[in-house]
Amino acid sequence: MNKAYFIDVQGTLIDDINKDPINGAIEFIDTLNEKNIPYVVITNNTKFKSEDFKKFLNDKGFNIKNYIDPFYILNTVTKEKTVAAFGADEFLKTMVDLGYILDYENPKELIVSIKKDYTNEDYASMIEIALKVNSIVGMHDTSIYSKDGRRYPGVGAIMKMIKFATNKDYKVVGKPSLGFFQSAKNIINVDFKDIMIVSDDMIGDLIGAQNLGMSSCLVLSGKIKSKEEILSTLDEKDKPNFICKDMGEVLNLLNKGEI
Repeated sequence: MNKAYFIDVQGTLIDDINKDPINGAIEFIDTLNEKNIPYVVITNNTKFKSEDFKKFLNDKGFNIKNYIDPFYILNTVTKEKTVAAFGADEFLKTMVDLGYILDYENPKELIVSIKKDYTNEDYASMIEIALKVNSIVGMHDTSIYSKDGRRYPGVGAIMKMIKFATNKDYKVVGKPSLGFFQSAKNIINVDFKDIMIVSDDMIGDLIGAQNLGMSSCLVLSGKIKSKEEILSTLDEKDKPNFICKDMGEVLNLLNKGEI
């Protein structure tokens, strides 16, 4: 049995369409609380202020004790305040609320978050700005983004396109960056080798966590719909330790002492 857990949110604790708790998700968090098992809910939320999104989850019935998202550590990754930021309207509003100045003519930095309806013109603007600035930041490095039952390029996919187009590297704020995982680990003071990460994002979350020594559990309640979609694409060393239908199955394994 693991000593601690990192638990993803979107597609893991709540569904991608109605944002409702997924089967077994509330009960899993309750069980960790009851058994005093250390955990951190780790999300790549970049639409709403951290406290607002945590309250949203609490209002859904989750009694979450430890929580972290990219906004918690954004100022450790970027020191610039005049930025060209791309993402959903909610993300741009939050950036302004946090004291950032949005400037698309003379920015000091390019920052990219998720948005369902990016256009080729948006990508062209990102590339033009990336060529001018010295610092490029992805709010996270997700592989794909699930919205209303369809899957779109995640921030990681977009950032790799920008890198290929400009031959310039980028920094990552949220998962699966080392800085993000270390910040989450510091909350509960547990070694990576004693942590299991539970997520629906194999490429964007689990592989990076496994490379740090964490064990992993892939849930099929979000981005990935079946194990056949992903297993054949992975090297043996990258395959997850467990694959579960949803958090209900993860809870059953926890109660049996198998994870």
